[in-house]
Order: sequence, then C-alpha cells, then structure tokens
Amino acid sequence: MSVPLISEKTERALRDLGLTEYETIAYLTLLKSGEMTAENVSQVSSIPYTKVYSVLDSLENRGWAEHSNGRPRKYFPRSPVDALKAEQIQFETEFEKNKDLVVNELQPLFEKKEIKEIPEIWIIRGEENSFNKVIDLLDSAKKEIMLAIPWIPRVLLKTNSDFQSLLRQNIQKFMNSDIKIKLLTTKETLKSLHGPELGIAEIRVCDSMFGGGLVVDGRESLIFLDLSTPNGPDTSIWSEHETLTSIATIYFEHIWNNSEPYKPDF
Repeated sequence: MSVPLISEKTERALRDLGLTEYETIAYLTLLKSGEMTAENVSQVSSIPYTKVYSVLDSLENRGWAEHSNGRPRKYFPRSPVDALKAEQIQFETEFEKNKDLVVNELQPLFEKKEIKEIPEIWIIRGEENSFNKVIDLLDSAKKEIMLAIPWIPRVLLKTNSDFQSLLRQNIQKFMNSDIKIKLLTTKETLKSLHGPELGIAEIRVCDSMFGGGLVVDGRESLIFLDLSTPNGPDTSIWSEHETLTSIATIYFEHIWNNSEPYKPDF
C-alpha cells in the first residue's frame, strides 16, 4: 500500500494552507484507506511511529481528520470541503482577533502623529482611456461587479469597434462564471440593451440617474465625471482607496435598494 500521488499544484496548495509534509502524507494515506490506526498509518507511510500520533492529532485539531472512540483508536479523513471550511473558520477567527489587537493599539498611534495619508486616486482623462479602464476592471473581477450606467455611450453602439469586441469577450467570461453582476440603469437605456448582456446580470431601473460608474469586488471603483450624451465620460476617477470605494458602494446600494427590479416584456 502506498500514499496516493497528487499534483504539484495541489500539494503546494496544501502547504500554503499550513499543512506540514507529514500532515499531508497522513491525510492522503487516510483518504486512500478510509480508516486506520496510527500504527497502520506509520507502517504504510514515511511517518515515524514516534511522530505519527502528534501528526494525526494536529490533523484532527485543524479539522482534516477525526477518530473513533474504540480501542485501538482509528482515524478517518474528513471530506476536503469540510476540512477547508474548518480551516477558513479558524483563519477568520484568528484574523479578527489579531486585527482587533493591531487596530486598537496602533491606530491611536497613527492618529496621534497626524500622519498625512495619500489616498490612491487617479484621474483618467479621455473617453477612450475611461473605457479601457472599464474593461481592465471588468476583466479583473473575481466576485462582484456593481455597474451604474445612465445611458449607453455612442462608442458602445458602433458595430465592430475594438471596445465592443473586448466587452463581448468579458460577457462570454461572465456567462461561464459565478461572478455576481448588479446593473443599475434607466428604462430608456434598457431599450439599447439586448442579447446576452441582459442574462448575466441582476438589473434594476430608476427614473433618472445623475452619474455612473462601477465597483469591482468592493476593492476598486471607477466614477464617471463630465458624462455627456451621447459620447460618454470625458473624465473619470479610479480609486483603490478603501474609504472612497466603500462610499461608492454605499451610494450604489442606496440607489439600488430604491430602484425597481427589471421585468422584461414577453
């Protein structure tokens, strides 16, 4: 009997999660057999008998294994899904505890010294540059996109434009992903939207909008300035600043919660 082989990437992922070499070997051994005594695990793996109990106990404490109450004690693996959930809970609990300690002690020092903070804000000038930044942000999205568009700029309605081609590629990516998209627009603008773009997003409409932009994964925001019909944004603000992005998110959600869900006409 031998330990099952796994890909290099998966082994590296287990190490990144904090499992030692012996813990990884022990877990893989249990996966292959289903249930084993500590002595059996030591016999079929490279783990010395003097260390195998501490390795298995560590796996159990981390949520990767469990043991029966009989004698001799037998160990069996938990599913990778459950084990990863246990790791996540432990990490988040530890992170919150450390965050509170660091913030409570260091934030007053930061504020006391009146350190000047330089927010991460960039001004983007020109319609084409603004649209390119939109594409970059959409392409980097991993979890959620909040998009507010008061109207469709003329450049998007041109057939065979480079920007429209890039947008179409992103739409295809979103159709095959779990990325959550919230699209906020007006009833009039919806008349210009058709096809796949309506199926990938949760859409809400309001009577009028005084600006537009997007927030990606709650970490980056792009706010359109100088919106002019039908051209689009001549100037926009892109920011990775946590507070500014949080404000943009709150503002979007306020309008979202006071808008009507889109009901297509059949």
